[in-house]
Amino acid sequence: MNINRSALIIAFVVTALIFASSITIRPQPTLAAASAAVTTGGGKSTTQKAFTATMTGSEEVPPKNTKATGTATFVSSTDGSSVSYQIHVANIKGVTMAHIHSGAIGKNGPVVVTLFKSASPTGTMNRVFPILSQGTITSANLEGPLKGKTISDLIRLMKDGTAYANVHTQQNPKGEIRGQISTSASASASTSGGGSSASASAGY
Repeated sequence: MNINRSALIIAFVVTALIFASSITIRPQPTLAAASAAVTTGGGKSTTQKAFTATMTGSEEVPPKNTKATGTATFVSSTDGSSVSYQIHVANIKGVTMAHIHSGAIGKNGPVVVTLFKSASPTGTMNRVFPILSQGTITSANLEGPLKGKTISDLIRLMKDGTAYANVHTQQNPKGEIRGQISTSASASASTSGGGSSASASAGY
């Protein structure tokens, strides 16, 4: 009886060992891998690129003696097909146009995007950085040397530091304030809600 019981126990142990060896343990994905899958979106980058420019009269070529100031913020879409923007200005009057130009620091260059244009100049804008204009730039809005090219070409200019934003006025038709566009540390959520064209709306 004891012999039969021992044989049964041995048979059970052997069977259990065989079953355990047949199970394949699949490693679970690491947190980093899971995060990469979310951020890459099936192989496509979902990273937004953000850029800013601080505009003053001293940045113009030649420099302008003005108290006017401004900021321009730009954020690319996650798929890289567009760039949203906002233009804020203060202590300025008679604004007629605002652009992105191609050009290095200290050099004037051609217009590549029109950000604001009005047949009727604005009044005095002396609140704390009111919005002059906001909208969304697509490839259809590119002009000058970028006409017929893609948004990635515009982003490349901004990333390389060879693009600047400026604001034109009646008093300074070639530009009153200017700022070189450079990479920003983070994307501003407020810039992503612009309109559907490069001069979608004005806030003056």
